[in-house]
Amino acid sequence: MAITISQEPTSPNMANNNLLYTLDSTKKTEPQFQYVCDIYASGSTYSATSANYLQRVKQQPNPDGYGIFDIGQLIIQYLGDDQPWKAAPFNTSSFTQGDFVVRFGEQYGVSFSSSISTYNGIDTTPSQNPAKTGSAFYSYTNGLVDPYNAVNWNFASSSYYSGSTTPTGGSGNFTRSSTLSNASTTQSIADGDYETISLYNGNFDLSSTNAQDVYYVQVRVYNAAGSNIQNIGFFNTTANDGGPRTSEAQEWSAVYTSQSDATRLLHIGVGPQNLADSGNTLNTAWSYYIVDVMSQEGAGIEDSTALWSSTRFNKAEGDCVYNGVRFAWKNEYGTYDYYTFTLQSDSATSIERNSYKKTFVDFSNGTTSVPYNKQRRGQTQYYNALNNVKTANSNWLTDDEATWLKELFFSPNVYIQNGTDFEPVVITTADVVEKTNPRTQKNFQYLISFQPANQPRPRQ
Repeated sequence: MAITISQEPTSPNMANNNLLYTLDSTKKTEPQFQYVCDIYASGSTYSATSANYLQRVKQQPNPDGYGIFDIGQLIIQYLGDDQPWKAAPFNTSSFTQGDFVVRFGEQYGVSFSSSISTYNGIDTTPSQNPAKTGSAFYSYTNGLVDPYNAVNWNFASSSYYSGSTTPTGGSGNFTRSSTLSNASTTQSIADGDYETISLYNGNFDLSSTNAQDVYYVQVRVYNAAGSNIQNIGFFNTTANDGGPRTSEAQEWSAVYTSQSDATRLLHIGVGPQNLADSGNTLNTAWSYYIVDVMSQEGAGIEDSTALWSSTRFNKAEGDCVYNGVRFAWKNEYGTYDYYTFTLQSDSATSIERNSYKKTFVDFSNGTTSVPYNKQRRGQTQYYNALNNVKTANSNWLTDDEATWLKELFFSPNVYIQNGTDFEPVVITTADVVEKTNPRTQKNFQYLISFQPANQPRPRQ
C-alpha cells in the first residue's frame, strides 16, 4: 500500500477548525514526489470531471517525508448559513451542514527532469485519481472551535452528538442536552417571537441500529398555576419539512440509508410564532411551556423517557412601555440563538453631505440672452448619505447569561425580528454595566449599538 493515513478529523466536526490529515507514503523518496488531496461534495461519482468535484491541493512532503493537510479553511468556502428562524415545525440544513469526501493520492516521476504521473495512493498504477480515504465521508458544520476547547484538534462532539440504540424499546432512559447552543435550558419568550433549536440528527457512520434519532417533539403548555392546559406534538417527517422519515410508522432501520447532509442537522421551530405558523397557536392562558425532543420507542411511538433535549420557555411580559429588540445571531456552532433586549431602545440618524457652489449666472445657457432665474441654486448638494444608529438595553443578566451573550457581539451574522420579518444588522459597540449587590453576587447589563446592514437610501 502506497499511502497510510495516520491522523484524520473526527465526524461531525466544525469547518472553522484545524481539520488535520497526516499521511505517509512508501513512495515518498521518488523524484518530484508530492502528496495530492482531492475534495468532493458527497455524491455518487468521484473524478476530476464529476459535478461534485470541488478542489485539488498538492503538497511537498515535510523534511521527514510526511504530508500534513489542514483543510479547515478550504471547507468553509463550500458552506453557508441556514436561515431557519421561521421553521414550522422543522427545517433541514441547506447550507450550514455538509458531507465531504476527502481522497488522497500522490504524484512523482522517474527522474528529476521527467514528466510526472498521478497515482491513487493505493497501488502503483499511473494516471489514477486519488482514492485513498479513511472514511466514506466527513461531515462538517459551518461553526468554529476555539483552540483551547478542541479535543485532540477536534470539535468536542460528544456533548452534542451521542447515538443510542433505536428504537429504544422503552429501555433506553436518558435526558441529554444535545442542542447546538450555549444558551440556558430555561429562557424567556413572548407572544409573536420566533425561536429555533438545532440538533444533529441521525448518525455519521450509516449505522442501522444506532443514531441520535430526533423522532418526535412534544410541547407541554402550562398556566400560571402550573396546570397542564395544552399539549402539542409533531413527528420529524419529510411532510413536516424534516426527515429522513417519510412516515412516523417507519423505524430507523428503514430510513438510515436515506440520510443526507441536509437531514443530519435539524432546526426545530419552538417559538410561539413558529408554533402558530404550524397551526398550533398557544392557549392564551399560557405561562410557560416545555419542549421535549424525543427518540423512538417503536414504530409510530415516541419515547418520553429518551430525551435529546428539554427546554423551558417562560412567558416574557414587556417592561414598562418598551417593546424591546429581539436579536437572532449565528452562534459558534453555526446555528442560531435568540435574545430580547427588553429595556429602552433608541434610534438616531446622521447625514453626511458633500456640496459645491454654482454661480448664480448660468454660463451654459444656449439662448441669445441669459434669463434671470431666482430659483437657480448656488450651494448644491451632490452627495447625501444616511447613517442610522440604534441602541438597545438589556435587562439585568446573570454571569452565565452575560457570558453567553458575548457570542452576539462576535457573531458575523446578526438579525433583528421586526414583526414577522428578520432584518440584518451590524453590532458596532457593546458596553457593560456591572452591579454588585451586598451578597457579592454580580449582575450585568449590556448597552449595545447597532446599525442596519442596509442603510436607508437618501433622496437625490
